[in-house]
Amino acid sequence: MILNNTIYVFHIRKHNGAGTYLHPFEDFDKIIATGNSFQLEGRYGEQPVIESLTAFRNTIYRIVEESVNNWVNESKFIPRFLISAATFLLAYFFYSFAIRTPIPMIDNIVFAIICAVICYFFLGRRYRETTTASKLRAHYRGIIDRIVFSQSNFITTLEAFLVRLSVKSVDEIIKNGTDCDEFTELMSDEHRDERNQLLSYIEKVLKKQLSGHQKRLVNKIIMTGMEKNAALVEELDLINVADEVDINLLFSYLLLREKNHKKTV
Repeated sequence: MILNNTIYVFHIRKHNGAGTYLHPFEDFDKIIATGNSFQLEGRYGEQPVIESLTAFRNTIYRIVEESVNNWVNESKFIPRFLISAATFLLAYFFYSFAIRTPIPMIDNIVFAIICAVICYFFLGRRYRETTTASKLRAHYRGIIDRIVFSQSNFITTLEAFLVRLSVKSVDEIIKNGTDCDEFTELMSDEHRDERNQLLSYIEKVLKKQLSGHQKRLVNKIIMTGMEKNAALVEELDLINVADEVDINLLFSYLLLREKNHKKTV
């Protein structure tokens, strides 16, 4: 999600001391396809170590490289396909008339397919090495190089909220998880942009990691409320969530999404 042309990258120190980065760049090829300009801003509560930031940048560099390649492959699919199809026909007819074999039809087709496949992958490599692709890589790497991480009151409050949740039972979270100053601060209008982007990032992780049944379970809890679905929330406690989203961050997501939903209905 991009709001006001600003994409936030979040470093969150979870209640157990481990750090995680949440960002939208797993779908970076979709960001490239929109062609919209944007800037990156890093946010943290407790400052991450330098080694962690370096590793994160390297991860994003890799994602950018793969995403540009995917974008090039998709945008050039039709010309690649047409040229490869023409290569198949030319190779087939050439092999048919120039070389006589005992089983001409099978040999001709196999030879033509091999030529077409070689042509397809050769063109893909050539397109990935074009000036346009190189400029795209340099452009997005430059944006990543310019990203600056700064302390965010929203993430600081979220980290404190995660610690609070870690000492509560599931029943306590259901009944009074929102009755604290930290949650009130998280829901303030001042933090709307950061909150909405964070929730969208967690949602993307959940879509990739949870089963269809688990996704329906999460959606039902958000739509009808945690108190009305106490048994389902208890069941959530058994879900093996992704590394990026532990159970307390998942509970935070549910509480914030539920409150957001109530504000919009």
